[in-house]
Amino acid sequence: MKMKFTISDKFAPILDKILRTAVETGYEAYAVGGFVRDLFLKRQSKDLDIMVENINRRGDRLAGVDFAKKISLKFGLREPVVFERFGTAKLFIDGEEVEFVMPRKEYYDDDSRNPDTEIGTLEQDALRRDFTVNALFLRLSDMRVLDFTSKGLKDIEDRIIRVADCANAKIIFRQDPLRILRAVRQSLQLGFSIEAETYKEMKASAQRIKIVSPERVRDEINKILAESNPSKAFKMMDDINLLGEILPEISRLKNLKQPEKYHDDDVYNHTLKVLDRIQAEPVLRMSALLHDAGKYDTYKEIGGKITFYGHENESVKIAQDILKRLRYPKEFIQKVTAVIKNHMYPKTYLPQWSDAAVRRFVKTAGENRDLILALSGADYGKNNDESKIGGLIKRIESLKSAGLMCLKGELASGNEILEYFKLPAGAWVKEVKNKIEELRLEDPEITKKEALKNAKKLLKIKEK
Repeated sequence: MKMKFTISDKFAPILDKILRTAVETGYEAYAVGGFVRDLFLKRQSKDLDIMVENINRRGDRLAGVDFAKKISLKFGLREPVVFERFGTAKLFIDGEEVEFVMPRKEYYDDDSRNPDTEIGTLEQDALRRDFTVNALFLRLSDMRVLDFTSKGLKDIEDRIIRVADCANAKIIFRQDPLRILRAVRQSLQLGFSIEAETYKEMKASAQRIKIVSPERVRDEINKILAESNPSKAFKMMDDINLLGEILPEISRLKNLKQPEKYHDDDVYNHTLKVLDRIQAEPVLRMSALLHDAGKYDTYKEIGGKITFYGHENESVKIAQDILKRLRYPKEFIQKVTAVIKNHMYPKTYLPQWSDAAVRRFVKTAGENRDLILALSGADYGKNNDESKIGGLIKRIESLKSAGLMCLKGELASGNEILEYFKLPAGAWVKEVKNKIEELRLEDPEITKKEALKNAKKLLKIKEK
């Protein structure tokens, strides 16, 4: 089968450097994996993996490492990062990270997805890869594509994901269950369907995901959340019983009814709709996924009516647990939980809100204001009055334009308060600061002297 492809301007100079070095030093070099697949799909690949064979010493385990060193020396590049265990090396060429590997075969232990490796043939290397579409080799010396599975090119044309080693489909996901999640993600990314036998074995091995490190699961989830319509991936994960293994807190929201005046869907399907509606920004997508996670634990049905009480706080707790379990950075967790905690606040907005109430919201939301407004708007959906959020945004912009929004910094420092009241330091200073901040929210143009005078009066603090 002949399929045309074109090397992009981004990678053509890099491949040229690799080929020139290979010709001069007696190596055969192949571009492999997703890079080759993306050539045929006319997608800009993010990764470039190069497989290397030493023509004069076939079976050389360190061929990839040695070749990477030769390129760095020839073109004056920074020395490659070497991974001795796998016989691989990473090297930056023209600003792009390129990984150099040897052909290898793998041996797995039942309790780990990290295999032991040894030198292998090109065909063995192709069959140890995950899917046929990722098992193609582009030989740089003649730009010929090698399809050792005999199905890779056809599966790209038919837009199908199939295990590379069809004869061992029953063990392919058991050996490395992260491949299940990768299949789901690539199906979403590429718009490919999953071949029936492959899908069956994904479902059969879903429980094995427990042996995968949380960091690797997290990375796949991040990639899924970055795509359009990520709900498709979560529905597939649910169908193959994978969602309950990695995110049971979301899976259990299924069939949990909501008050009809708020949403037509159950909590699970509502969550997925919000996820699709919101923009593909990491904090927003994760906040959308977890924003109602606490509804399961705050559910009551009284007199046939459904009530969720205090679910934002419970959702924050559950979100924290999930994100810590998946080893997300502390700052990311703080942002997501802050957005979830406050996402209902804008929904209380009415045109009757005073300017002070608008300023109070802005102060509470802080640097997460735009994220909170975005989640609140996506949470409304088509069946509710989205103009409510739009109205609040217009009020905020109007106050900012008029110079009547919250001012940054303190109006009066602790030392200035002590000097004014002529009292020894104590807890009362914080009380005065809080009162001054309230006065400032009511009137952003209030002077320091007026604020101190009013605070003294309202708090009834007596000078010595």
